[in-house]
This record gives sequence, C-alpha cells and structure tokens, in this order.
Amino acid sequence: MTAGRAKHREQRRTPVNAAVLGLVIERPSYGYEVWQRFEARFGGVIEVGASRIYQAFDGLLADGLIEQASGAAVGSRRQPRPCYRATDRGTRAHRAWLAEELRGDPARLELNRRLLATGADDVPTLLAVVDRYEQACLDEMAELHPDARPAVKAMRDRLLAEERRLVLEARMKWILFARRQLEAVGAPPRRQLPTESS
Repeated sequence: MTAGRAKHREQRRTPVNAAVLGLVIERPSYGYEVWQRFEARFGGVIEVGASRIYQAFDGLLADGLIEQASGAAVGSRRQPRPCYRATDRGTRAHRAWLAEELRGDPARLELNRRLLATGADDVPTLLAVVDRYEQACLDEMAELHPDARPAVKAMRDRLLAEERRLVLEARMKWILFARRQLEAVGAPPRRQLPTESS
C-alpha cells in the first residue's frame, strides 16, 4: 500500500465511519436503513444527513471493511438497494477503533459509549475490545516518563503526566472489573488477538 493510500485510509477513520461500520457489523443493511438506525442510536451526539452515510459506505468499501452481500438487494427491480455486510477485516478494524476511542478525548465519552453498543453484542467480542483497550492503556503507561527537572516549566509537565497516569490507573481498574464481569457470564479463555493487517 502506498503512503498516500494509507494516509487517505487514516483520514477516513472518523466517528461516522466507525459508527456505520459498527451498525453493519450488528446487522447487514442497506444505506437508508443504516441512516435510520444511525439517527436512532447517535442522534443528538452526531448529526449527519443521509448523504454522509453513503460517503461512509464508499470509504468503507474502498478500504475493504465492508462488502456488498451477494444476491442481497432490496427495493424495486428498477432501483435495487444493495445490502452491505462487514468483512472480517472490517470487524477487526472496528474493534481496534473502539479500543483507540475508549482512551480518547473524555468529551467524547457519550459517543464512545454508543459506539461500544454497536457490533459488540456477544461476550467474545466484548472481551476482545477489553483486551485491545488494556493493551492500549499499557502502551500509553509505558510512554509516561516523570520529569525530575526542578524548573517551574517542568512542573506543568509533571502535573500533566501524573493526571494521565491516574486516569490510566482508573481505566485499568475498569478493565479488571469488565473482564471479571465477562468471565462471570462465560467468556472463553483469553486468546491472542490478530492484528488489523492479518
């Protein structure tokens, strides 16, 4: 893949695209139905028109994250509406996006909660999301380095690093809680997750 295509794909990793992908993972659908479900699930958090949903379909198709379901079209003969479903790659990408979003901007917590509610309706899927989230938190914690400089400017950096560390510790406690809850309802043993490129 060229650097340009990779950059273009990264630019398409938007909350709208992640939500559309999650809705298609949840249930293969056609464009208008996804828009209606999008409005019901995300209305008040993200406001988009139907055309933006179709743009999301185009990007997800181009990236190989969804595909047209063979022989599945609804509507009239003159204007059939193709039905889309997620590819295996799309499902893996969605889980990775969820883990990244869960550690993102706290102002997006409501969006993140609603994103988690799409495409993650069984214990193994939820456990996979928790595992990816845990790894993302561990990676971020490993990058935190306390600044021992006595200068006043270093104080700001120390305070920010400490705030981040405390937030990550709280998230790790939630991860432990979530894993216990999932295991209590019969989650399979933890397994190594494939990477997005596999």
